[in-house]
Formats: sequence, C-alpha cells, structure tokens
Amino acid sequence: MKITEKFEINSKGPTRQFSIMHKEVPIRLTNDLDEAIKMLLWYVPNISSEQARVNDLLLNPFYDTYIFTEIMEQMNIRDEDILITEEIKANLVKFFRGEVRVDEQKLIMTLADNDETKTMALLRHVRNAIAHGNFNVIDDLVIGFDVKKIGDKTDYKGIFKINPSGLLKALRKINEDFTNEKLIATAFRRCSYKVEVYEEKYQRSHRFDLYARKGNKRFAIEVKTFDFREIMSRDFVRDMIGKIQGIDSDLRPVLIINSSFLSDENREDLIRENVLILDIKNIKKMQKGRDMLEEIVTRQEENNKNE
Repeated sequence: MKITEKFEINSKGPTRQFSIMHKEVPIRLTNDLDEAIKMLLWYVPNISSEQARVNDLLLNPFYDTYIFTEIMEQMNIRDEDILITEEIKANLVKFFRGEVRVDEQKLIMTLADNDETKTMALLRHVRNAIAHGNFNVIDDLVIGFDVKKIGDKTDYKGIFKINPSGLLKALRKINEDFTNEKLIATAFRRCSYKVEVYEEKYQRSHRFDLYARKGNKRFAIEVKTFDFREIMSRDFVRDMIGKIQGIDSDLRPVLIINSSFLSDENREDLIRENVLILDIKNIKKMQKGRDMLEEIVTRQEENNKNE
C-alpha cells in the first residue's frame, strides 16, 4: 500500500442517519472500542499522560510513511480512503454530517506542522475527538471530529470514520512492535536471520544492541537511527570504534543510522574499521525480504578480490 492522492468520495452505498449526540448516557461501547479509548487516552506514546512513554520512532520523519502505512493496513483502510490536507473544507465536511455511508472507512486529517508525523497526527485527532466527546458509534464504525471552535466558527482539523477493532489492532501494534530494536529485529528476521539481544559471557551486554546470525556469518548490531537530529560527532565515531575492540574477529559490526546524520569523513573512518552501515532505505527493503546486508557484504567481498 502507498499513500498517494487517490482519495475519493462516493455517495453511492448504504447510509445511516446519525447525530453526534449520544442518545444513551453513558454510551454503550464494544469491548474493542472501550479498550481502544483507554489506550488512546492514557497509553499512546508521546502524549501528555503520566502513563505514556516516549517513542522516538513514531516521531521520526524518516520512518513516518512506513509506520503509517503499516497502521493503515492493520486498520484495513485503503489509499482511496485517506486524505492528508492543509485544510478540510466545508464541502467535504458535509459528507460526514447527519447521514453517512456505513460500508466504508475514511480518514481526513491535517498536520499540526511540518515536523508532525502522520502517525502522531492520526493519534492526536482521534484522541482529541474522543476526549471532547465529539464522536458517536454507527453500526460497526466510530465516527469522530477533531474541531477547533473560535466564536461561531468551527474549524475541522480531523475527521475519521473507522472500525474500532482495526483501531485497536493498530494501537497494539504501535505499543508492541514499533520500537527501535523490534523494528530492526523484524527486518532481519524477514531475511532469515536469527536475531537475539547481544550477549557476552552468556549475559546481556550493552556494547551492542542486537546479535544476528545467518549461516556462518555473525553480526553485532548498533542502532542509532532514531536518537539524533544533527551530524554525528567525532566522539560518536571514536565510541563506535571503541566498541569494536576486543570482539570476536569473525563478528562483523553493523551500524544502523540515518545516513544524512553521518559525514563522509565519519563514514570512511567506520568503513576502514570494517563497520557495515545500513540506513532507512536498506531497512525498508529488508522489511520486504530483500537481504541488503548480504548484498553489501557480497559487494565488498567482490571489490576486495578485484583490488
């Protein structure tokens, strides 16, 4: 699935009239929607809740499209059902007020600024709508509006019509799968690597983040993709080289990093120390089963033979 500009509105299909006001108070919720609401209000990463944890991965623009696409697939929402826009105009809002189709999902949203990821925008809009009671349930769908009211004017920031079960699946995936090490481990496993935490003397070691093995090839993996916003310093390179000292000679160090944060000089120093470097493009391909690490190793071995 790709997020493009294929969004469409088709008025043909079964519809139901509804009001944003709840007829029964408190509103009756399915088990999935009840759990999803609790997760949204208290446990979603990077929100203003004492129960929420920080997850830099969800804030990182380099992984935004990949993560958002994975979430949409969990929710079974198509490219044609998604619109990300600078402004939600009145002629679009009318399709979601009073009477709506009940055989489709839709997601329309704005971003707070250029730095907000699509994933965090989705969570923010749904959370705001539910927290302010601006939602209702129609058959198997929950429909909601994230609005900003200034006097008599209502400015729509987000509109969603989604299946609560799909939303719950997405929230669980966010909390369980979208962490730095889990994302990397999944990518390697999809390329038939055995992946474990890095150990020394049969104990967990923090020298590297992960250990990976495929056949007779072994790798020590350092994940630095998500923690930095500027060019890596020389201190980082010296620290990375220091970690390499003393490890098994047949254990190849791997650095996973946003390549834009690595200067040419630092890259060359690391390569001279036999460090393999993977960036976001490589990890995305490995998520699809293409072994980029093996391709890089093979290419280096061929170059060494030709020298």
